[in-house]
Amino acid sequence: MNQKARTRAALVEAADELLRQGVTPTVAQAAEAAQVGRTTAYRYFPTQESLLMELSVTTDVSDLEALIAEPLEADGVRQRVVDVVHALNRRVHDDEVKYRTAVRLYQDQWLGAVASGDPSPTVREGRRTRWLAESLAPLELPKKERDRLVAALSLVMGAESMVVLRDACHLSADDALAVTDWATRALLEAALGPE
Repeated sequence: MNQKARTRAALVEAADELLRQGVTPTVAQAAEAAQVGRTTAYRYFPTQESLLMELSVTTDVSDLEALIAEPLEADGVRQRVVDVVHALNRRVHDDEVKYRTAVRLYQDQWLGAVASGDPSPTVREGRRTRWLAESLAPLELPKKERDRLVAALSLVMGAESMVVLRDACHLSADDALAVTDWATRALLEAALGPE
């Protein structure tokens, strides 16, 4: 790894640690924690928003990608979907500050794009829909049915779901996870019939 890459990684790592401590890091705070000069840090991240966006998109999801890549037969689809939803929601719980920050940034991006005249901005990659579609692939569902099920399942996974369950429903993290597990199974049964 070259010096530029090491410096950038050190800034991101320091900012991530501050975020885990409950601090929404500024570029200056990340620079201090990484023992990098402020001027240098601002070359990599000119604004706090750019630093926070980097944190939100550099989340390691290799465990979820590995789960999706495992061979899957049709009879294992339901459990795979439950496992994928649970794994993402557990990750959101374990790194709640980072995921809430990401939601805030996505909303800010969307609002900024709309204010600039973009009537339908796209601000997210949509990994969860890909993970769900790949998990459901062995069932060979008609596209319309698969797309509807993917959309419904997307409602019960990720930071937005956990924010609703934790903030609006006042559930503990464990209860929120239990609800999303239950909802996942209920949606699969409604779409695919009883097991």
